[in-house]
Amino acid sequence: MAQVMASSEGATVTTDEVVAARPPRLTTTLYELLAAIQDVVGPEEDALVVATVWHLLRSGRLIWLGEARGRLGEPP
Repeated sequence: MAQVMASSEGATVTTDEVVAARPPRLTTTLYELLAAIQDVVGPEEDALVVATVWHLLRSGRLIWLGEARGRLGEPP
């Protein structure tokens, strides 16, 4: 199977003697993300796939780098 996600190294930030490691950044396409989630939950679980991507977007764990038609949660 081909690699669908490329990872860049996480960074370590030190502020006032507190060290915080930033998680590695993954860059992928929306299609590859949906396919990877469907591989885990199954192709018949479309609602779960959509809910997972929605949660990742709302929580800030997933960042959309393309142009958006409107804010998340607002009708287009």
